[in-house]
Amino acid sequence: MKKIFLPLAAFICVCLLASCTGKGTDIAAEQPPFSVFSDGLIDNIHPEGWIKEFLHRQQTGMTGVPESMSYPYDSELWNGDIARNTEGHGDDWWRYEQTAYYTDGLIRLGYLLDDPVLIDRAEEGIEYTFSHADENGRLPHNSFSYASMWPMAVFFRAVQAYCDVHGDGDIPQKLARHYLTFSMDELQDWRNITSIEGMLWTYARTGNQELLDRAVTAWNAGKFSDLTPEACAADTIPNMHGVTFNEELKLPVLLYGYTGDEKYLDLARNVIVNMDRDHLLPDGVNASAEFLVGNSNVINSHETCDITDMTWTLGYFLMATGETEWADRIEKAVFNAAPGAVTKDFRSLQYFSSVNQVIATGTSNHNEFFHGSTWMAYRPTHQTECCAGNVHRIMPNYVSRMWMRGRNGEVAAALYGPSSVNLTLPDGTPCRITEDTCYPFGNEIRFVFEPEKAARFSFMFRIPEWCDDASMEINGKPYRKSLPEGTFASVERKFRPGDVITLSFGMKTEVKTVENQGVYVERGPLVYSYAVPQTMREDDKVYSNMNGKVPGDDRFKCWSITPAGPWNYALCTSGDFSPEVIETPLEGYPFDDESVNLKIRVPVRRIAWEMEEGGFTPVLPEPDKVTPLEDSETEYIDLVPYGSTELRVTVFPQL
Repeated sequence: MKKIFLPLAAFICVCLLASCTGKGTDIAAEQPPFSVFSDGLIDNIHPEGWIKEFLHRQQTGMTGVPESMSYPYDSELWNGDIARNTEGHGDDWWRYEQTAYYTDGLIRLGYLLDDPVLIDRAEEGIEYTFSHADENGRLPHNSFSYASMWPMAVFFRAVQAYCDVHGDGDIPQKLARHYLTFSMDELQDWRNITSIEGMLWTYARTGNQELLDRAVTAWNAGKFSDLTPEACAADTIPNMHGVTFNEELKLPVLLYGYTGDEKYLDLARNVIVNMDRDHLLPDGVNASAEFLVGNSNVINSHETCDITDMTWTLGYFLMATGETEWADRIEKAVFNAAPGAVTKDFRSLQYFSSVNQVIATGTSNHNEFFHGSTWMAYRPTHQTECCAGNVHRIMPNYVSRMWMRGRNGEVAAALYGPSSVNLTLPDGTPCRITEDTCYPFGNEIRFVFEPEKAARFSFMFRIPEWCDDASMEINGKPYRKSLPEGTFASVERKFRPGDVITLSFGMKTEVKTVENQGVYVERGPLVYSYAVPQTMREDDKVYSNMNGKVPGDDRFKCWSITPAGPWNYALCTSGDFSPEVIETPLEGYPFDDESVNLKIRVPVRRIAWEMEEGGFTPVLPEPDKVTPLEDSETEYIDLVPYGSTELRVTVFPQL
């Protein structure tokens, strides 16, 4: 039955596409036949509120001023050949990987903010690439394309966004030709296997069965890297490169979406269970200081690349299964880890960031990998350029998947935040839906519906797993049906212009335990941290590991951030411990110090806990060795959202 259905599904997708290839279409023709949701609405989604401000800071920050990040972002990108800056720095494909990351973030940001400068810069590279295939059809024509498929696997995501906006044209046919130039041995070599993502997308648009067959065969052969089918089925997670892990994790769930074979979904779920057990950190991202390093020590870091790649992969879990868990996890990483890895003006970033980091200088990297180097400093230029490219994708990726389509044409509010969407309802009626909210810095979401005329359709929305007592009103009248946490609810009705659905989520404050280490505080999707008092000084030293790279714009600084006050606190959780929530109306950008509207006041005592010799963030003291200082008394400190901090203590020793 499957052998008959799959080609037919692909054929139907192609036929649908042929009738809706114009700019701004919201028919998600690429939806895998067994997936619950599909994305592809980027040209219909309009960010608002604090999310729009986040994107605006990208626009005026590193994304809009690529020379600030120095080489290779000060180049022609994919609109030509990128010359080497040094002979010894990276393989031939290396600089194309970094600029592919950047191009994907650039084009999505441009579409979301309707910025013609950003759009033109990115689209020129896409159009150049597809007009300069080699004689066999391989993309791009550069010498690296015969050494690695990996940069093109990254670049595919920018191409996908381009097609979502302009329609596909002949791009799927050109991509099919590109993918079919590779032998099975080449396809299964290391990260080349991640080309399966683009192969399956192309299969849905062309109906070329060979693409699906090759994807299935290549993955099942398990010759590519550590996260093979055998590794997915095992009880342990290999100690492999973290970004590669996060990229390869999407493959079994994609294969499930396109084949309906439950074994792929089972394998993907098993990997997640093991990853959570061994590597997940409190801010929602796996510990990976280049390689997966485990969560047995919470000061182990993750790359900024990992934030992007994990949340993109979890989006496929969400679309394939329709389960709220994956949306909850995406929000946690995007609302916490992502802003915590950049300065609030989006003019510098960390390569490695940690839930606990009480110093961030050019020599404070406390991870074993490049210990004592620049890798934990906030700076626009880094020794290895991938995180400086990948950081631009996080929020544009999130916004482009906030609104989705269900399998039967339902409108789905999948990821929350202030925004609006313009789309065509199943009966052909144009409709605008506005999501009026300051979520997650408030617990109420107000959806305003403006169909061109009254129209019946199904509206889906998520009740998060962490939610305590959700409630809803329709046009001011209470909704009487239950809204259990951890589900997608659905309202089917004839919506009229001006109809309003108001959701209210109970956000309980929870103290979570990290076994044998300490405790931290969560409220809804936000993780809370103590913002260590800090001194920021410009660091104009040119470090030997930077290959001569310096910021190419004087407005963009490298920072040395050191503590300017105490941070050595233990949380006092005995007796009737109950954190106090201090909430004020949101005015301004919620990650700016002066605009933080949600604080949690907790009792603490200072303890014997000092900076590690040499100027490094120390590990947590062992639980049975948490010792208050002789002159310390109980005092109260305010915790703030993790994303509003540079220096922070998130996981506290416990008294």
